[in-house]
Amino acid sequence: MAVKKPSIFALLVLILLLTPAMALQKVPGDIDGDMKVSAEEVKKAEDAFSKGSITEQNLTEIKHIHEAYPITVTDTRGRTVTIYQPIKTVVCTLSHHLETLRTLKVPSSTVIGAPENIEIYSIFPEYSKLPTVGHFYEPDVEKIIELHPDLVLVHPGSGNGTFGAYIGPLLEKLDGAGLAVACFACSRPEIYSEEVEKLGKLFEHQEDAQKFIAFYNGFLESIQEKVKDLPENERPLVYGEYQRYRASTSDVPPIESAGGRSIFAGKGEIQEVNPEDVIAANPDVIIRIMGDEDYDLRDADDTGKLEETRREIMSRPELQNTTAVKEGRVYLIASPLWTYMPFSGCRHFIGVAYLAKWLHPDLFKDLDPQAVHQRYLTEFQGLDYDLGKRGTLVYPVS
Repeated sequence: MAVKKPSIFALLVLILLLTPAMALQKVPGDIDGDMKVSAEEVKKAEDAFSKGSITEQNLTEIKHIHEAYPITVTDTRGRTVTIYQPIKTVVCTLSHHLETLRTLKVPSSTVIGAPENIEIYSIFPEYSKLPTVGHFYEPDVEKIIELHPDLVLVHPGSGNGTFGAYIGPLLEKLDGAGLAVACFACSRPEIYSEEVEKLGKLFEHQEDAQKFIAFYNGFLESIQEKVKDLPENERPLVYGEYQRYRASTSDVPPIESAGGRSIFAGKGEIQEVNPEDVIAANPDVIIRIMGDEDYDLRDADDTGKLEETRREIMSRPELQNTTAVKEGRVYLIASPLWTYMPFSGCRHFIGVAYLAKWLHPDLFKDLDPQAVHQRYLTEFQGLDYDLGKRGTLVYPVS
């Protein structure tokens, strides 16, 4: 009995299915090399399946690619990103990418490369053993190419310094290696819901994206609704610092979102702060952002360091006549609830909630930021993390 030889089509499909390293260049079911699966190519796949040349799983994948792909989005850098088949592997160069993908319920096994030092973040235990791909603005390009993921997520870059200068050469190298790259910050409150929506589309987790966006936007809008019509004289003046007399203009938006006024608003880039400027401004509230360690890891009652830092601020001789110190309105918040610094993440909207509560205690007497935080950790991050037992992210709590 003669052995029937497999068709050329079947051989091609098998080659495509068995070469994941070339997944971006070889799309299962694509015969003519245009990276798409046409109706005619689906018909040929069905014929191959009927002859036993490919499996039912192969056919299902080919049909899905025909129906759902290609998927195209415009990333935060304004680049057109097209994906031709399901993303099975991804490299993330920011902790914010990991947190966002977890919100989208993308399986952790999809991530095959993580930013350096990710093991020091206690909220990312599932990623602590992954190969590392360097710092986000100095990534290990060779390692990324070696991992050959279906998609690389990188920061879009900003400014003219190191933070912005790296992105051009990086994209050139990754594009030259034939890798699909998408630029998303996942740390900018004003565009976060848009980025979540686009990532949800790329990973085919649109429903998860929309569920989070409804939660995220709805929560922030509920705060905005209460503060949007406040007159200027009812918006507390706030001095924020991340170290002793060091500050950032990145603190202005969350303060304003919570119904406050930053003493640095409209004054350009800020870093070193002249104490005399703080005295002259006479802030109603002082906010200190703590970013020197993983405050998620501390026991909930371990507030000693926060208390010590607050005492230091309250005892500065030059601040004794400020309204904030005289009224005891000095608060500390850890960087996971902020938008920058080490250990920052995607929980910036919870930071706005705490600010709103501190700035307008009467207006937000029914707001429970910790309850919102707990819901995010449990429902969207899938973490077994009880804020009643773990984490010292704000002080004083009320």
